[in-house]
Amino acid sequence: MGTDWNWDKLDPRERQIAELLVQGESNAAISSEVFLSRARVQECIKRILIKTGARSTRSAIALLVEERETQTLFRVIDQASDGVAIAQDRVVRFANRAFHEMHGYAPGEMAGMPMIQIIARSSWDLVANQHYLRLKGVAFPQSYNIRILCKNGEEKDASVARAGLIRYRGRPATVAVVVERT
Repeated sequence: MGTDWNWDKLDPRERQIAELLVQGESNAAISSEVFLSRARVQECIKRILIKTGARSTRSAIALLVEERETQTLFRVIDQASDGVAIAQDRVVRFANRAFHEMHGYAPGEMAGMPMIQIIARSSWDLVANQHYLRLKGVAFPQSYNIRILCKNGEEKDASVARAGLIRYRGRPATVAVVVERT
């Protein structure tokens, strides 16, 4: 269930049926609610399984709930005044508005961007070493200073105020709170 997907990949009918599955409705109840035969509902559920990468309806429901909770959390984090980012496989998976603004990017523009594009070359080794230690479970200071690289090529001083290892979409990732130093 570590697939990279979201609710937007479901068409409107699939989304409607997925919502009812998450609410615990049976196939019969869903059929009545959406005015489709049970066979059509089952076909739709199969498409949901394919799109989520789940092997069973139960695991699809768990994935749907997890994705919904993640999106809710992201909406809250997006309002934070400090920069917050999630990196996985050396790529930005999520960055809040403050993180985008700090680097001079528009909201959403950093998703999928390699981390080396937003960290100044002089800080690459430090960030890589901290990430390596974090993955190994070695204790080290949670806060450290770095230089970030902005969209316009400018470098700025920043601090990683807090960073930690999390599971994101079923795999290890790093979440970091970054503040600009002035």
